[in-house]
Amino acid sequence: MAVTFANIVVGEGSLTVDGTNVGATQEGASLAWEPDMVDIEVDQFGDAALVVQSKVKVSLKTTLAEATLNNLVVAWGLKAADLVTTSVKTLSIPLYSVYPQEHTVVLVGKAPNSTASVTKTRTYTTYRAIQYSGSEHALNRSENVKFPVDFRILPDGSKTGAEYGTIVDTI
Repeated sequence: MAVTFANIVVGEGSLTVDGTNVGATQEGASLAWEPDMVDIEVDQFGDAALVVQSKVKVSLKTTLAEATLNNLVVAWGLKAADLVTTSVKTLSIPLYSVYPQEHTVVLVGKAPNSTASVTKTRTYTTYRAIQYSGSEHALNRSENVKFPVDFRILPDGSKTGAEYGTIVDTI
């Protein structure tokens, strides 16, 4: 098989949450598709006669490198209204209902066929994303403050055929 070197993708991406760029990220970003497969077994075969997908989990993980309060709102799954700016910025951390804050998340990176002079883009767009795991805010002497985020992507029933979002390459 011939290797098409132009299809090897390297480089950073740009992440926006609800239309706002969150700035620099660290350690890249990963989009995961995790199907849960079930064997339908029959006695006559002693094995699976059929394999079906019973559910799927889609997620987007990255680390926000800019330690802004706006990014802490995203990392902790808070609401934008919890951050109030007057002469200072104040982030209130209230009690919440059982329903997490949903976001639209867009990740733009390089696509195949990018060159030094022409950058092609790959855009991942998700319509319903929630911050799904814990995140901490630490002050360290020899490392930057960063916020890990793990977005669980939920299906949007109004986007028929693209319920979990889209991946678009410029060509």
